[in-house]
Amino acid sequence: MADIIKVTKAKELRGRIIEKLYLSYGEDINLVILQGLLRFVGNVQEMDIKRAIYYLGGENKRYVKLQLDEDNYMNSKIWLTPAGVNLAEGDITDVGVELNE
Repeated sequence: MADIIKVTKAKELRGRIIEKLYLSYGEDINLVILQGLLRFVGNVQEMDIKRAIYYLGGENKRYVKLQLDEDNYMNSKIWLTPAGVNLAEGDITDVGVELNE
């Protein structure tokens, strides 16, 4: 049961990241700002964000693009790709991402 909860929370976090980035589409934002925006839905740790971004930016997904800051990961910049916009707008779906309708 604990695994189901973890999977559900991971899907929800990925969806929230897509939703927040969609709201700022056309501009890149720092991960620390994204983390601050996500705090309204609960306490989100840096490792949770890393895992979500790894999934969303993965080889076959590429919903997000990350410009890595080598000195401080949370200062990295992130933005939606066109595939990420399609996901946010419901043109495509992903079983690993739960978006609010």
